[in-house]
Amino acid sequence: MKNYVQQLVELFGHNDYSAVTRKKVQQWLADEEHAAEKREALRVLWEQVGEKEMPDGMQQSIRRIQQSVGIQPAKSIGNYQLIIWRVAAILLFAISSVSVYLMLGREHLEKDLVECYIPTAEIHELTLPDGTRVMLNSKSTLLYPERFDGKTRSVYLIGEANFKVHPDKKHPFVVKANDYQVTALGTEFNVNAYPENSELIATLLEGSVKVEFNNLLSNIILKPNEQLVYDKHTKAHNLRMPEIDDVTAWQRGELVFSNMHLEDIFTSLERKFPYAFVYSLHSLKKNTYSFRFPKQANLEEVMRIISQVVGNVNYVIKGNKCYVTSKE
Repeated sequence: MKNYVQQLVELFGHNDYSAVTRKKVQQWLADEEHAAEKREALRVLWEQVGEKEMPDGMQQSIRRIQQSVGIQPAKSIGNYQLIIWRVAAILLFAISSVSVYLMLGREHLEKDLVECYIPTAEIHELTLPDGTRVMLNSKSTLLYPERFDGKTRSVYLIGEANFKVHPDKKHPFVVKANDYQVTALGTEFNVNAYPENSELIATLLEGSVKVEFNNLLSNIILKPNEQLVYDKHTKAHNLRMPEIDDVTAWQRGELVFSNMHLEDIFTSLERKFPYAFVYSLHSLKKNTYSFRFPKQANLEEVMRIISQVVGNVNYVIKGNKCYVTSKE
């Protein structure tokens, strides 16, 4: 059976198919039957995706997604040219489909899911079928069923969102993200679960929530103004008492960075502004920095202040890119 699965996954990965066919294969990949063999086949095919001749930025993006789904990058094993990029893109979508399926549960496979994606530099508010209000940050995706008719009201989040949950004691509201989930009855909380970040963060504003992490083997009940930070790589967690005004700043269009490395700050800026940052990691200091910028601040103003505070970096904004270099 293992060889058969391997052959099917390789055939799917190395050819172009219609959207209908891709959807059927993704559903097959997500089905529980022969799950172990399918995961192994995906892992092997992923490792065949080398890093030679990739466009600028592609390697970094693939590494980030490899980390987010728990697959270690492999050494390049050959020159696949264009096929590498096609297989990489298909694999990312296929693995993402499997992850979402496992998070939302088998009962949702035959239901219509609504996908809400927020583009760069935008924030959007929506109301779910149960009356729960959600504020979604830029470059975030929320998946939810057209109607909640199960024992729980489960949604899947990629990115950051604030939830004001409609009370329903009989049907707990559950936000799932990777091996991290937050369960509430009637409350307001913020979840930060961008796949490129190593930390998953839940902050309670009002009410009470249960945060489950470490493959849902551990859990903590949060009190108002408490924040649980979980590192999905090291599996470590800690409880904080953050400034709630900083946690909700993004909803007002403000930019707040607290004790962050420059790389993480640049990643956040790529969500806020429609610019890609180009820099060399070894040229950035390992120090952490804190900044607060008002809603009306543009990228030029933000980078001018950052360069003045850091002291050893230059920047040039050209086209849709921001080039950052070291003065040393």
